[in-house]
Amino acid sequence: MQANKQSHHPIKEGKVMCNDCHDPHGQFGAKMLKADSVNELCYKCHAEKRGPYMWEHPPVAENCLTCHTPHGSNHSRLLVMRMPYLCKDCHQGTGHGNTTYNNTATFGNTTVGNYSTTIKTTLRACLNCHVNIHGSNGPGIYGQRFIR
Repeated sequence: MQANKQSHHPIKEGKVMCNDCHDPHGQFGAKMLKADSVNELCYKCHAEKRGPYMWEHPPVAENCLTCHTPHGSNHSRLLVMRMPYLCKDCHQGTGHGNTTYNNTATFGNTTVGNYSTTIKTTLRACLNCHVNIHGSNGPGIYGQRFIR
């Protein structure tokens, strides 16, 4: 049923089969996975997400399933919830605009924290600026915050 959702692994399209990830004859691990951990299984196809990174996002190292669902989701990129709610589940957004759209806070420029920004850019999705979400090798503060 999950493979029929908007965002899904290409199971219906025939590019991925159940037994690419699961062993139908059984494994000792959970859910009959063909790897020692979920991350190791994901990295077999998504090697670019493995790193190594100088600045690694801790949930990525812990478990891919913290943010992604493996079979299908109604949110893009197999996410468990929509952006920016997924990020705000762990991050408070301190220093960013957290106001909602209303008559006074529109899509125009405004001052948020110590810098001027566009509310539209800040609230729409964290990935507008934080593009290297799995990890970064960028220098200094930019690398630590996974910014372009």
